[in-house]
Amino acid sequence: MLDLQMIGKKIQKYRKFNNMSQDELALNLLVSRQAISRWEMGLSSPSIDNLIELTKLFQISFEELLCLEDEVEVDPLDIFKGHDRRFIIKEICNKRLDLKLSEVFYQLSTSERRQVLLSMKNNNEIIDNDLLVKLTEEEKKLLNGEVK
Repeated sequence: MLDLQMIGKKIQKYRKFNNMSQDELALNLLVSRQAISRWEMGLSSPSIDNLIELTKLFQISFEELLCLEDEVEVDPLDIFKGHDRRFIIKEICNKRLDLKLSEVFYQLSTSERRQVLLSMKNNNEIIDNDLLVKLTEEEKKLLNGEVK
């Protein structure tokens, strides 16, 4: 999964580096200025064709544009700041973030908590006591297979 907010920041960075306005970039790509704005805010992503054009225009690789080699840094006080929520949840489920889950679990929505717990259950991960005490009764039942 791609982090649309990070990609948006990258597009904005290279647009500004090339001294282009959103209108100028939009004209080059034959899209609206609003499309550029939505990309830069991480609300949507460019099409494959536009990604190709962006890499050519900015003279960068797909890996660079899509932040595939960037280190994911999160603020433990706000793990979603500057990132797409779905991306962060996926990274947590795949154990690719250096986080103590029990310290950030409160930042997750009910459905995100469920998704993370199901991932842990499916991967037979041991849930430490620091996290276990923060779970609701329903979440504990979910881990024990009592709730579907």
